[in-house]
Amino acid sequence: MRIAVRLIFLAAVLAAAFWFWQVLFPSPEKIIRKQMTALATAATFSSSDSIIARGLKARRIGDFFTPDAQIALSGPDSGDRTVSGREDIADKTAMAFSSLQALRVEFVDVSVTVASDRQSATVTCTGQVHANDQKDLGVQELQLQFQKVDGHWLIARIESVKTLT
Repeated sequence: MRIAVRLIFLAAVLAAAFWFWQVLFPSPEKIIRKQMTALATAATFSSSDSIIARGLKARRIGDFFTPDAQIALSGPDSGDRTVSGREDIADKTAMAFSSLQALRVEFVDVSVTVASDRQSATVTCTGQVHANDQKDLGVQELQLQFQKVDGHWLIARIESVKTLT
């Protein structure tokens, strides 16, 4: 009986240690998924948010990118658009935020592939955008390149994925 109690106690201690290790040292995939969720949250605002709050959110979006990041999006209705550099991304985001009443951004079907050197990763996902409380979705397949810079996972490139139409 004592051996069984000791084994159960040992198993509980090992399970707690494993859980604690996962919390303190999450995998790169978990960190990147958390970054994607935080980016979607930072890019989302409601019609009740002030201009100042929107401006702060736009500046915060720049923090998710490397200094030389690039966004290259294309769509059937909007054509090709390219934005380069963290500051330009934040500036263009602030301009877009000021012209909208509300915006909701979501990333779904997120797939993360970490490179063998564990210093870069590729993310494929579907970006969904609801603008101005409309039910009509803007949906785009995206590929993001993440790089580990000074211990932080930052976006180096975002590009549209050409899909069948």
